[in-house]
Amino acid sequence: KEYDFYPTPLSIVQLIIKEFTGRNKSGTLINVWEPCAGDGRLAKELARESFPFVHSTDIQDGCDFFDFKKALYPNIITNPPFRHIRKFIDHAFDIGVQRMALISSERLWACKKGREQFERHKPDLFCMMDFREDYLGKGGSPDRALAINIWDSPCADSCEFKILKKPL
Repeated sequence: KEYDFYPTPLSIVQLIIKEFTGRNKSGTLINVWEPCAGDGRLAKELARESFPFVHSTDIQDGCDFFDFKKALYPNIITNPPFRHIRKFIDHAFDIGVQRMALISSERLWACKKGREQFERHKPDLFCMMDFREDYLGKGGSPDRALAINIWDSPCADSCEFKILKKPL
């Protein structure tokens, strides 16, 4: 699809918000940048979940994430285009992002390039799901297993692994 646009299933939106907010050790409300906003469903849920300010941008609106030279906010929560995900991760930390949560394929780290990037930008948390959603909108049996990656800093000392249940 154009711009690699696949709306995030609500179940995954709920999980990424829960896992990201659960890692906020300071307990303070934080501002978030959603640079791949698409149809806005993730940003709307973030705002509904008491994030004080969610700044949404999207390539479809003329705001290409890769054109930014400095992060709008140090916190990103997004579902980036998977075909550019490695470039996305590197660019985010290059422009000053400090904390990030993003959705990826469950196989993100399962190759030589993935291992090399994992060593550069190890997430603090990697979550797989015990369910699949019809992420591609094909109908029938879902063919894509997704994961959530969360960084509390650009490169963690270690990475926690979780398997998440589908929210009710």
